[in-house]
Amino acid sequence: MIQGEVARKIADAIAQPYGVIFQTDKDMIAPPAQTEDRRAYECTLAYSSYRQTMTAQNHSATRECLQRATQRSPDNAVSWALLSMIYLDEIRYRHRLGTSSSSQPLALASAAVERAVSLAPGNPHVLQAQMLVSFFRGDIDDALKAGTAAYAADPDDVEVAGEYGLRLALSGKWQSGCELLSIALNKGVGTRGYYENGLALCALMKGDIEEAEKWSRRSDVDHNVLHRLLLLSILGAAGKTDEAILERDWLNIHAPALMTNIRQEVALRLQRPEDQERFLNGLRASGLVIPPLPAQ
Repeated sequence: MIQGEVARKIADAIAQPYGVIFQTDKDMIAPPAQTEDRRAYECTLAYSSYRQTMTAQNHSATRECLQRATQRSPDNAVSWALLSMIYLDEIRYRHRLGTSSSSQPLALASAAVERAVSLAPGNPHVLQAQMLVSFFRGDIDDALKAGTAAYAADPDDVEVAGEYGLRLALSGKWQSGCELLSIALNKGVGTRGYYENGLALCALMKGDIEEAEKWSRRSDVDHNVLHRLLLLSILGAAGKTDEAILERDWLNIHAPALMTNIRQEVALRLQRPEDQERFLNGLRASGLVIPPLPAQ
């Protein structure tokens, strides 16, 4: 049917800004007819837009939208999953969003994802949210278990594959994780610079500094302070002292909280001590002084 084909193209177009996360039903010709379902649908679109721009203002607006959606439609698993990831961003991207350092967002994210899992345990995007929340709780085995299930449930979903690949890599499974990241990047779908930054980290851990810098400069360094921190480590490892000084000065001005908690921020993401040290050694080579680990 021509109408069905047009609908699928529209659905694909809507899904493009942030992977295929919203392609849960390609045969859907129009937004849901029911008012509450329509409102939840609008929140998923708001979430898609938020992932592209990620400002404090649209984070707050999207969080409020999803909070209302879960109150009005408490059995909507996808709304709960997206809400959990919105809360988690207050930890993952707190330097970009300007949120304070607190344990509350992780507690809220955990509660939201538990609700989502209770409603739809096999939904790949619920599993994706479960993977991310578990990862930032430090439950790496649970995170990778959820990621494996999410990827098995929908291996064609670029967003799921990319996030799962990154969690594998950050957990020390660099070869398999980086392969998935490369596949996700080649699909040409996703948040600008996200997969490029992941591949820059992959190259740094492999010791290919030239390749690492190439990927890092393709990432969103202008708006993501963590991407800039990775570039600083790469420049230090490359011995490009003058360029490293410029990056270091920028970070000291624009992300002072990050610069005073570097070891903590690195450990939150890189799970193996040897990977953390490789990253920190690049920062040391750039001229940063990294405090030693406290004595046991």
